[in-house]
Formats: sequence, C-alpha cells, structure tokens
Amino acid sequence: MNGLFLKIVKMSLSATWLILAVLILRLVFKKAPKWINVLLWGIVAVRLICPLSIESPVSLIPDFAGSDKLVSEWTDDYIEDVSIIHDNSLDYDAAVTAGREPISDGSGGYYVITKYDQLGEPSTVENTVVPVLSSIWASGVVILFLYTVISYLKLRRKLDTAVLYQDNIYQSEHVSSPFVMGIIKPRIYLPFKLDGQNMEYVVAHEMMHIRYKDYWWKLIGFLIFMIHWFNPLVLLAYVLLCRDIELACDERVIKKLNNEQRADYTEALVNCSVNHRVNRRVASTYPLAFGELGVKERVKSVLNYKKPAFWIVILAVIACIVVAVCFLTNPPAKEDDSSFLPGTQIDETNKLSLNDVIILSQNGYDLTWSDFEQYDYTETGSGLYIRVYEIDELFSLRIGGGQPDKDPMYIYLVLTDDSDTRIDIRDGGVTEFISE
Repeated sequence: MNGLFLKIVKMSLSATWLILAVLILRLVFKKAPKWINVLLWGIVAVRLICPLSIESPVSLIPDFAGSDKLVSEWTDDYIEDVSIIHDNSLDYDAAVTAGREPISDGSGGYYVITKYDQLGEPSTVENTVVPVLSSIWASGVVILFLYTVISYLKLRRKLDTAVLYQDNIYQSEHVSSPFVMGIIKPRIYLPFKLDGQNMEYVVAHEMMHIRYKDYWWKLIGFLIFMIHWFNPLVLLAYVLLCRDIELACDERVIKKLNNEQRADYTEALVNCSVNHRVNRRVASTYPLAFGELGVKERVKSVLNYKKPAFWIVILAVIACIVVAVCFLTNPPAKEDDSSFLPGTQIDETNKLSLNDVIILSQNGYDLTWSDFEQYDYTETGSGLYIRVYEIDELFSLRIGGGQPDKDPMYIYLVLTDDSDTRIDIRDGGVTEFISE
C-alpha cells in the first residue's frame, strides 16, 4: 500500500499545476461556452488518474513535479544519525551479516549504512513516516466511501415512496429541490410544490443533464476526489466542476429561449432554491445526485447570456489543446551526466584542484555541499547521496550524506588507485596527506 500511496502523491503533485492553470483559464475565458470549463476539468481528471505520462519538450510541469525526484528524495531521507561502514572496516562483515545491503561507492569499493554506532537498519521517511501517512490516506478513502454509500442508501429509502409523474420523472414529499439520481437508469425527482411553469423549465434542465450524461462526470469527479482527498486543490476542482456542469446545462437550455422565457427560467431557479440548506445537503451528502448549486451565479449567468463569438470558441478550444499537450506530459528526463562511469569526462574549466581543497579544508566542519557547488562533479551511490570530484590522476574528493540540504556525513580526499587511503578534509592535515 505504501507504493500505491506514493504513486498517488506523485500524480496529485503533478496535477496541482494543471489545476492552477485551469483556474486561471476559467477567468480568462469567462465569455467562452461553459462546456469549455467542463472539458478543462476532464483534462485534470486524466492527469489525476493516469499513472503514465509521455515526455514532451513543451511540458509546463516543473521537473521536480513531473519526475519522481522530489518524492524519492523525501522518502530516502534519514530521520536519525547514521554510520557509514566501509568494506575495510572491522564492522563491515558484521553489518552485512545483520542484513545491511552493500552499496557500491563507484570506485570498486563498498559500504553499508547503519544506525549510528549500531548495526541495525537506519530509519528513513520511507520506512517510518510513509506507512503512517499511507494508513491515514487509506482510512480517509474508506471513510468517504462508506459515508457516500450509507448516505445514498438513506436517500433511496426516503425515495421509496416517490410517485411516478411521467416517464422517468418522480415526485416525492421528501424532495425539497429537483435533482437527478441514478447511473444506469437515471431518474428525475421533483418536489410536489412545483407549479406548471416552473416544472416545465426544471424538467428541461434535468433532462439536459441526462442527455449529456452529466451524472457520469460528477460520479467520476467524486471518485477522483475520494482518492486525492488530501489535496485541497482537488476538492476545489471537484466543487468547481459541479458548478460548471450546472452552468453548462443552463446554457444548453436557455440558448433557444427568448428574454421573457429566460426571466421565467431564472424565476424557476430561485423558487427551487428557497430551501437552500436542504438543497446543499442533497448535493454534498449524496454525491450521486444532482442538486441545484450556485443559484446566484447561475441566475446572473442566465440573465447576462450572449451567444459566444465564434473566435472566442476557437480560441478556447485551442487553449484546451495547448493545456492538454503542456500539462498531460512531463518534461524530458535530463541526461544523467552525473552518474559515475569509468572514463567520465570532467570539464577542466571548473575542475576542483588540490589547492582548492587545501583552502576549503580551513573551514573545517563548517563546510557544506554548497561550498563545492561551483566545481564539476559526478553522482554515485545508492541509499546515500555521493558526489565525486575528480582532481587529478592521483586524487579525488568524495562528499557523502543523506541529501544536499543537510550537512555532509563525510568529505574524503581519496587516493584514486586506493580508495581505502583517505582523509576527511574537515579534520585538517590535508597538506601532509598530499605530501605523503
């Protein structure tokens, strides 16, 4: 389950940037047809549920969000002091026997990482924090699912007494506002108090929901929210999806109505929202049912409706295509020019020199990763972050630690042909070591 949770976190992180882009586009294309907004949320849904993504040079997803690097660096981080035991140490065999996995240092040697002054496995975020978080995530999914099922069953029980009006339209004393419920054979439920004119517009609206399978959009949106419930932007996306579906449905109904009929339509909306508290409860508690949400915004939208100009529709569609291309893809993986391989070429321009090492060593244990950032290096190691700085044919410098945002565990000046002969430059004695 830990692996699944981390995969969901990575997908949610990359989708966050897409959600932000859609929020901006909703403001930019206010005059575009509302179905454009629904289409944009559909693109978000694809990003949230698709575990695979192709690479593209035009991707606008940041490198750290589009790759596994951010999450991997976080999960690999040690949360306690550790000891690094090299293969020339007396404790090396004992540590391997205790179950610690040997890790190549990139130059023919090996080392293991243990608890500080112990042989046990060190604690990382992955084996301590992640199991707890994944359990909380799974519990949240289960709670939302059970709440939804129980609420749905309660509503169905209340609707058992509903009276057939005509076709798939039912009336019930337990219904205060119209809504559609059902997946395979959706039904329209109306309150008894609706008069003839209001009923005509309400039924037209709900039938439009059924015609365009809006109940499927909302169901898929809610299921995605259940999986990504920990991301507040996903919740916001779901809420706005529901509103945009309603606005799009209104547009489809009113585009053939005259001004007087549109006024009657808005009056029907207002009349159906008198009991607004119950209305919201139906829509939020029973996610498989469509309640009437955002009535004030919808009334304003209906009254101000004008058929969108053709060029606005074209621009909006192009924007959707651009968003899909730029946010459903990941940036190309950068060539790992830092992986340590025999014969790796180092740019002589920024190459670390022995004189640089002598000068830097004077800072002792105040040395950090950033002090060496200007010099070319290669990365190696597994389970421990290691940088290798090739100096000349005789010497190289190795910096190892959990992550570059923490203090290095060691900064070794090493003989190239004998990795066991080394000195931590923070302890001083660099000049003497070189001379020997």
